[in-house]
Amino acid sequence: MPNFLFSFIFVNIKVRMKTREKILATSLDLFNQYGISNVSSKHVSEVMGISYGNLCYHFPKKDDIILQLYLDMQEKLDQQFEQVQRDIFNFEFMLAGLKDLFNILYEYKFIYLGITKVIRHFETIKKHAQEQNQVRGKTLNTIGTFLVEQGYLKPFESKEHKDMLIHALLMVINSWISDAEVFFQKEENKIEYYVKLFFNMVKPLLTEPGLEKYELIYAYFEEMKVATK
Repeated sequence: MPNFLFSFIFVNIKVRMKTREKILATSLDLFNQYGISNVSSKHVSEVMGISYGNLCYHFPKKDDIILQLYLDMQEKLDQQFEQVQRDIFNFEFMLAGLKDLFNILYEYKFIYLGITKVIRHFETIKKHAQEQNQVRGKTLNTIGTFLVEQGYLKPFESKEHKDMLIHALLMVINSWISDAEVFFQKEENKIEYYVKLFFNMVKPLLTEPGLEKYELIYAYFEEMKVATK
């Protein structure tokens, strides 16, 4: 009897977890398609074919869904930034890691398309985003220092010069989705284009060995284009 009870509880927890995950996945898809303002919790429950009460059991408010999706995204981004920093000794792996980073951002594009509204509404998200931006700035700073030491980047003219480049790179990371939504007409190769844009901002600072590595980036993206045709 105790074993049966344990099994029943375990199965019930798994069902609840699956429902919770499905709510998040459905909400993510709807937010990405229609925007936060145009999707309600009731809309999510109707698309899923579950009762509104069932959805509210897991997420009492739509805000709770948005916050959880934001935290899920940030967890993935944190892991990817750490991976990029670990792969700094292998240029090709670091490149692939940066592309994966842009893929994660695009997976949760609704957050960046409505970022001003989101951070005004969620003080927690605003504070967390500011903290994460500082952490990622430090990561880019570490990468920049390493590339200078390895002879791939020319020395920076000053600390201000380095800080402004890092800020510009972070702006691309944080804002490329909005730019793509309005100005990038083609759906194919969208992410590849903005990763190349990211690297192009560094090109003027590259040394000869750095430029050789830079050419590998373009070869990589040309291979990607052929593979997706």
